[in-house]
Formats: sequence, C-alpha cells, structure tokens
Amino acid sequence: MFDRISIRYKLIVLLGLSAALALLISSAITIYSTYLSESRSSLRVLHQLTDVISENMRAALAFADAGSANTMLASLRADPHILLAVVNDESGRALAEYRSAGLSTAAEPRFRAEVQGRILESAEALRREDGFVEHIDNDFMAVVRPVFFDGKPIGLLVVVSDTQLMWAKIRELVLLQAATSVLTLVLLLFLSVKLQSLFTRPIMNLVAAMQDVARTKNYRAVLGSDRRDEFRNLYDGFNAMLADIRERDDQLSRLATTDALTGLANRRNALDVMQTMAARAQRKDEPLGVIMLDIDSFKNVNDRFGHPMGDLVLQEVSLVLQASARDYDLVARLGGEEFLVVCDCGTQEVTTAVAERIRAGVEGRPISGPAGEALQVTVSLGVYSAVPRAGAEDIEEMIRAADKALYRAKEAGRNRYVVA
Repeated sequence: MFDRISIRYKLIVLLGLSAALALLISSAITIYSTYLSESRSSLRVLHQLTDVISENMRAALAFADAGSANTMLASLRADPHILLAVVNDESGRALAEYRSAGLSTAAEPRFRAEVQGRILESAEALRREDGFVEHIDNDFMAVVRPVFFDGKPIGLLVVVSDTQLMWAKIRELVLLQAATSVLTLVLLLFLSVKLQSLFTRPIMNLVAAMQDVARTKNYRAVLGSDRRDEFRNLYDGFNAMLADIRERDDQLSRLATTDALTGLANRRNALDVMQTMAARAQRKDEPLGVIMLDIDSFKNVNDRFGHPMGDLVLQEVSLVLQASARDYDLVARLGGEEFLVVCDCGTQEVTTAVAERIRAGVEGRPISGPAGEALQVTVSLGVYSAVPRAGAEDIEEMIRAADKALYRAKEAGRNRYVVA
C-alpha cells in the first residue's frame, strides 16, 4: 500500500517518522538523565539529614539515652516523606525509632529486609568514620551512616524516605517533555508539508512532462529549469533523451518519406501529399497540374558509364527539377528514372511552363562524371491539368493520363513534352 502513495506524502511521512524517532530518543535520554540527577539529588538531601542527626545523636548513644534519641527522631515528623528512622547502639539493639503514620505495614518488612541486606553487604564500609550505605528503589530510598565518638563506632543510624518528591519532579519533566515533543513534531510536520514542494516539485514537473510527452508524442518539448543541483542533471538528461528521440524520428521520417539518392519525396509520400493537394484543389475548384517525366535512354547511360554515373545523372536531374518547379509544387522520384511534379493551382499554361523549364534545364546542363566523362541527357514529359474529383481513384487517373502523354512524347522523338 505504501508504494501507491505519492512521493510528496512519502516524504512527509519519512520526515515525520524521522522527527518522531529523534524526539523519542532525545526524550528517553533526557528522562533517564533526569532520573539519575533527581535520584542523586534526593540521596544528597537525605545524606545531609543523616549528617545532622548523627552529629546530634552522639551524646544520646554515648549515654544510652533512649529518651533524647526518640525526641530527636520525633522531629522527623515535620518531613512527611520520612518513612522510618532507626538508631541502633553498638550491640545492634534499637535505641530509638521513628515510624511514620503513612508507612504501610505490608511494605515495612521489605524496607527493613532490603536495608539490612545492604548493611550486611557493606559492613566493611560502615566501620569507617566517613563510611555510609545508600540504597534507592522505586518507592523508597535509604541512607545508613555509622555514629562515631572519639574515633570509635558507637551506633548506627538508618533513615528511610519515600521517592514521591523525586517521581513528582520526573513526572513534571515527562509531561513537559511530551508537550514539547508534540509541539515540535506538529511544527516539523507543518514545515515538512510546506517545504516538501521544494524537493518534490522538480520530480512532479518531470513526471508531468513525461506523461505529457507520452500522451501527445511531442518529442520537441524542452523541460526548463534554473536549478543547480542534481535535479538539473536529471532535467538535462531528460531533454537529451528527447533530443535523441527527435533525431531518431527525423531520420526515420526522412527514410520513410524521401528518396535516399536524390532527396526528393518518394512514391508513398508523393501520393499522400498529392491526395492533400487534390482535396484542397477540389474544395477550391482549382486545377491541379501533373507532370510525369523520365530520362531519355537512361539504360544506355548505365550500360555505357556504369551505375555510379547513372546515380549522378539522377541527382543532377533532381536538382533541375527542384530549381524549375515552384516552392509550393511537389517534386518526387517514383522509382528508377521516373519522376513526378505536381503543380498546385496548375492550369494548363502554368503546368506546361514548368514542364518546358524542366526540359530546357536538363538539356542545358552537361554532366561531368567522376573520371571526367561529359554527358548530355534529355527528358520526356507528359502534362495533364484538371480540377480533381473526390476520391483517391481520381489521383491515379490523373497520373495515368500524364503517363500516357509521356509515352506519346517518347514516341514523338523524346526531349519534349506532350499535353494530355
């Protein structure tokens, strides 16, 4: 399904997913680093509290004054987050204890067990005056600090606090981070929608140009661009491809419509063009002149001088035909030494004048061969002029009429024209 979506929407989705992934990774890193920072900060506050209490607890432990110890621990009631505080003497017996009213009886055994385990694991550290044990969990944190007097350990202080304040700060940060991420993602999606056209417009223009060329077959179209990036190379490549197709089509068109030797229209093209000329003349009720001609004794030229000389004669006669006919007349080689000239709006007078120019032009054009041979050739011509009737059959009839006149010109001695 994704492959059916337009590239512009794919780009928006890609940018959105990339932005969402980047924001997710950034948020995860930020939240984790905040958790580490807040947990250290909370433990640092708890350390400060145990430092104060342990300093004040020395005298009570030294004199085993349980009353004073309980009074000092009772002051922790002012902090609702302190769950449990215990002072043990040197033998490990509890001298005083504070237990918050909010401490769950179900959770207390777990607190005590985990703290006791940490104490046993870190017994060596608690023998030093600067030693301590700290522990943090999801719902509580604890600090254990030894109490020294005159360089000797006289007791152990344990303070347990909940982590509600820490998680409250983390939740605030998560909400702020989530809101910031959502706003950032919306902004990035908005910008991607607005800016995607900078990347997709050149592609869409190229696609539209390709579809237009495929529909219209207009290979002469040129796709312009003022870009200087890779899209310019893509556009240049597309234009170069169209240029190659144009050149190929032009070559195919020339091969299909022109005679390769003389450059004149070939028989097939001549009949198509003559059909168009005849339809226009019939619509305007104007005559169309048809001249059929061939080169006199052309077989003798090939037999005596060879086919290269024969080809040269054909080319020279073709030049005379093009020079003698008018710009809007049709000049074609029908095959061999046979040629056709169709005179648009060709009355009999106009057509015979063109025929005479051709005859005189060929007669007055000596031809020099590759080896210096000099050759004089002549042509015989048949002339026919009439207003065409509707239908392709009439074209053939006009050509046959001019062709019959051509044969009469040959029978009459060649180098002349005969009007049908």
